Amino acid sequence: MDKKNSIKHKIITSKYFELSGLILLIILYSCIVQAKSGNFLTTGNIHNVLKEIVVYGILSCALAFPLINGTFDLSIESIAALGGTCCGLLVKDGLYGLKTNLPVAILISVIICCVVGAVNGLLVAFTSIDPFIVTLGSQVAVRGLVYIVGNNTAVTGLPDSFKALSNKPILGVSMSIWIMILVFVFMAIVLGKTAYGRKVYAIGGNYQAAFISGINVKGVRFSTYIISGGLSAIAGILSTARVASATPNAASGYATIAISACAMGGVALSGGKGLTIGVFLGSLLMGMITNGMNLMYIGSNWQYVVRGALMVVAVFYSQWFNSFSYKLANKK
Repeated sequence: MDKKNSIKHKIITSKYFELSGLILLIILYSCIVQAKSGNFLTTGNIHNVLKEIVVYGILSCALAFPLINGTFDLSIESIAALGGTCCGLLVKDGLYGLKTNLPVAILISVIICCVVGAVNGLLVAFTSIDPFIVTLGSQVAVRGLVYIVGNNTAVTGLPDSFKALSNKPILGVSMSIWIMILVFVFMAIVLGKTAYGRKVYAIGGNYQAAFISGINVKGVRFSTYIISGGLSAIAGILSTARVASATPNAASGYATIAISACAMGGVALSGGKGLTIGVFLGSLLMGMITNGMNLMYIGSNWQYVVRGALMVVAVFYSQWFNSFSYKLANKK
């Protein structure tokens, strides 16, 4: 039998094979925490974990588009705070005199955040400024804008319809979880089933080759930041719905969690590689770590240590696995 047609070769070269290590880690961690706490794998706790990862799960999707395209976006957490604050003001006190119902408020907030993403995209795609610097500056500037828009105070007293975005059960599952699932499905379809998605991967894999092949590399790169801004807005709105208030410092530190989730999920920080299911599993593991360590009464300080260590290990594992699978696939 031809080696390239063998079952072993197909498994090793499968784009899903790299996720096997992450899946094993999730299973192993689940068994350890279940043995220690006794209620980690209960239906109620699984629902809690899924609800906990909604915000940074969606932010991970927002980050994955620029990452796979070969760039970066540190501003997602500030854009999320802007989206939540704008939406809260639009339905409660009014945003500079404009007050609307919830659906219109969500639409306007998403559009505002898409505009912020478009500014990022213009600077990244059409200038030579490094994406890290652009989005680092944007992160600070947008956070300041959130304080200005919110007048340095939290937006409270939100209507029940707003809170229902997070808490209302549909078929026994919170609405926010269903929204997160829809976002992941959107990401899977766009990146995996469309010509646009193939262009995103191609540009991230080799910018010059994509340009020579006729792809509008600047236009596609610009568009990934618009998508990132829109998804960040959704994350921010759901964060506001969950805590029933929009605070200027909302989602602080969530960019780091999103980077960790993407890295653990196999998204190459250099671009051109990453799967939706991997991003979801990475986000799931981040939520499991927090939930499991809380059940085992481990302090939040150690949770930061574990998250940081896992991020480094995830990147090392990805690099090692790529080298290992290449050698294994080409072994005579």
